[in-house]
Amino acid sequence: MATVVTAQIAEEDATQGGVLVREQVGLWRDGLRRLRRNKLALAGAFYLIFIVLVALVAFAWTPYKPSAQNVCPVEFAYADGISAAHPFGCDPLGRDILSQMMQGAQISLIVGVGTSLIVCVVGISVGLLAGFSRGVLDAVISTVINAFYGVPYLLLSLVLYLVLGPGLLTIMIAISATSWMDMARLVRGQALSIREREFVEAARASGTRQGRILFTHIFPNALGPIIVQATFIIPVAILTEAFLSFLGVGIRPPLFSWGAIASGSNTGGTPLNLLQSAPWIVLFPSAALSVTLLAFNFFGDGLRDAFDPRQKR
Repeated sequence: MATVVTAQIAEEDATQGGVLVREQVGLWRDGLRRLRRNKLALAGAFYLIFIVLVALVAFAWTPYKPSAQNVCPVEFAYADGISAAHPFGCDPLGRDILSQMMQGAQISLIVGVGTSLIVCVVGISVGLLAGFSRGVLDAVISTVINAFYGVPYLLLSLVLYLVLGPGLLTIMIAISATSWMDMARLVRGQALSIREREFVEAARASGTRQGRILFTHIFPNALGPIIVQATFIIPVAILTEAFLSFLGVGIRPPLFSWGAIASGSNTGGTPLNLLQSAPWIVLFPSAALSVTLLAFNFFGDGLRDAFDPRQKR
């Protein structure tokens, strides 16, 4: 009955020029609505969906086997390089660049998403523990985080790579070891803020256990910024993997990544020589890497603008 009366009052106010109260929506629904209005974020999302589809197709089919040599004449790689059979050209060993790039999309997504998952597990756990407990434990964890910030990320990645040996998992662990601190600091700040909210105080006063408060009140309310931060970790991991592969200490044959293709390390060449003799070998994977990083950044910016409460108008 009260609902009907309220609706009638609102309708009367509307007909008499009164001020209508704006419809109240939840955080996620409002965020998705705002995200749909961001054209760059939507463009980035559609491109990323395309890359995911390419990576999935590459598990079952590529025009040629990526590591198969002499699928085109070797002299063809140094001629015009582009044909209907090889739209992205061939490398000096006669391997199809398009097939390698399709596999490179798999490697980039696996490294990016895998690293993001590792960083989320470590960073969220450490951040929640520090922000919720405070005191001595928070001080110790904060000191460890600051110590890791002082270690050069490339040096730590190379040391872990040399100690653990080559492999996809090694690369993800090496990148995660230099990326988890930002997530931990973000989650710690969110936990410190949310633990002082009224609903948390009410739950604590009602006798709710600390673990339940942590995982049913604090963590769910911090998910928005966590998701945004996880999105930004993916392009950082992809770029770091490409850089390591460019240096020759990343992905090794028979696997191919965009950084390894562009470096020419799988063919015994150098980027400068390839740019002079067969520039498409460097330009196509570099362009794919650049556009993918831009797409992730556009999508991450869109998520931040959509789910950051300070952006609400």
